Amino acid sequence: MSGTSGLTTSLIPCCTCGATIAPNPSNQCASCLATVDVGSIVRRGPGGGDLVVYQCRQCRRFDRTGDGRHYVHLEPESPELMAVLLKQIPALSGRSSHHVKKSGVGALKILDSMFVWTEPNSMRMRVMLTLKADVNDVSIQQRIKVEFVVKWKQCPDCIKESRQRTWQAIVQLRQKRDDSRKGLLVLELAIARNAEMRKDILSVQTKKNGFDFYFPSVDKARHFTQYLAKAAPMRTKTTQSLVSEDKTNNTANIKTTIACDMIPLCRDDLIIVQKGAKGVGNLSGRLCLVLRMSSVVHLVDASPARDSDVSTRLTEMHAETYWRGGEEKMYRLFVSSNRLVRFVVLDVELCCEDERERYRNGANNRDETTQLYRGPQSGVSKYALADVEVAREADFGVNDETFRLVTHLGHLLHVGDIVLGYDISSTVLSSEVEWSMENAFNSNFVVPDVVLVRKVKGGGTTELSSGENNAVKGYGSEMNRKDKAKAKSSASRKRERRMKKEAEKQKKLEEAAARMGLDTDQDVHLDLDDFDEGDGEALSRAVQRENAKFGERIKMDEELANDLEIVERELAIGVEDHTQQ
Repeated sequence: MSGTSGLTTSLIPCCTCGATIAPNPSNQCASCLATVDVGSIVRRGPGGGDLVVYQCRQCRRFDRTGDGRHYVHLEPESPELMAVLLKQIPALSGRSSHHVKKSGVGALKILDSMFVWTEPNSMRMRVMLTLKADVNDVSIQQRIKVEFVVKWKQCPDCIKESRQRTWQAIVQLRQKRDDSRKGLLVLELAIARNAEMRKDILSVQTKKNGFDFYFPSVDKARHFTQYLAKAAPMRTKTTQSLVSEDKTNNTANIKTTIACDMIPLCRDDLIIVQKGAKGVGNLSGRLCLVLRMSSVVHLVDASPARDSDVSTRLTEMHAETYWRGGEEKMYRLFVSSNRLVRFVVLDVELCCEDERERYRNGANNRDETTQLYRGPQSGVSKYALADVEVAREADFGVNDETFRLVTHLGHLLHVGDIVLGYDISSTVLSSEVEWSMENAFNSNFVVPDVVLVRKVKGGGTTELSSGENNAVKGYGSEMNRKDKAKAKSSASRKRERRMKKEAEKQKKLEEAAARMGLDTDQDVHLDLDDFDEGDGEALSRAVQRENAKFGERIKMDEELANDLEIVERELAIGVEDHTQQ
């Protein structure tokens, strides 16, 4: 008898086909186990139907969770789309565990997945899955092709857009001044050149002195308000109104209104800073010029002293300083840019001795005739005090009247340049402005005869404001021709004149909305109910005319182009921060 005997494994026949196999829990061979149809279990949709994935017909987003509340943008055959499809299979998500266990299959596990090409218009999606399943405690692996049916189902956002009165928040942008269009100009161009800013706008309506922007949610309206605050100084006020309430479900429909009041000042405005005004440094009790409008108001002394430093004549005024400091009582508009006059520079002499020496050295150089500011790379500061002699362009050949003054444009002017300025000596002022001149200025302040505002690039031919006035006159004359055909009573003439004036203002605002690009988007509709049906072509021509004029103005005014670039850059930064959130 041998000392040890080797262990042997007994073989058993397969209970299905009779083949000799090693014992296993199912007592079946591999061929018989492969006949178990795992695919019929995986392809089974909710309720035993087809596997369905929902997509919005309008925005082309897919339902991520299957409950119709969360729709996302997914690229074709992307990993994100694969994840959404696999979540729609009940056998893999555990929603039909009873049916899976009843068939004897358990512990389904995905080993690999890939898309199978289908015709894009077939409304079908096919994926190839490699699954590992436990059948009667025996692990098997199969490759299964699963088909999904794509069905249209409108997402909640598109449902809200297709219904009336779907807005939840409104932004009321206003600048309360006579020529409010000029103050809104930079904002209009900034909105037109940033698609991210206007993509969430449901509709826009033109109102007196501004616009109403409608948004589907409060968050989007607040982000839009933050973008606007970077381009212009303004104060915001938020109010809410209750539309309806359901106490049973503890829900309510609340409309939010965000009022944005811009400071009623524009670039190139000449203002009177009252004595005792705070937040403007040593410029209180003086005449100031608005250099630029951004998130703050940039001011410069309109009549600086010859022995002062230009840096002490510049200051920034925040929106809170204006609104809390007395508003128009402390910062009164003296004259606006529609009163600008063209002057010719006859002589320029810098006030600072060092700057004068540098100017002479530059004049002696043939390659560089002057040391003027030509951008940040020129190495010359933009502003410098200079004693300038000018004459009205209209006075050439008529009289020899000239004016001498101190201006901050010393590094921008050269003999022979055309410059725009205010001719205060011949300006007819209102009684309120005359009272302010007598009581608002410091005792040592002398009102200058001329205030220079900006240089005209290339000695331009005409100012934009005159073209705008002609356009308005043309529109008014067209209305007059229409009105002449109808007889009017004397009692209604005053009312008709007032209506014409309001119609002209409203027409300007309509053209501004078109310049913002809001009339070209499918989800934005302008409120044109107050105008005749035949005004559509005239409005289109007016919009093209305004765009061409503004392009000419940018070419003629480098500072305006720079301001617009600064605003666009700040708004682009805000858009990037919003998208990252």
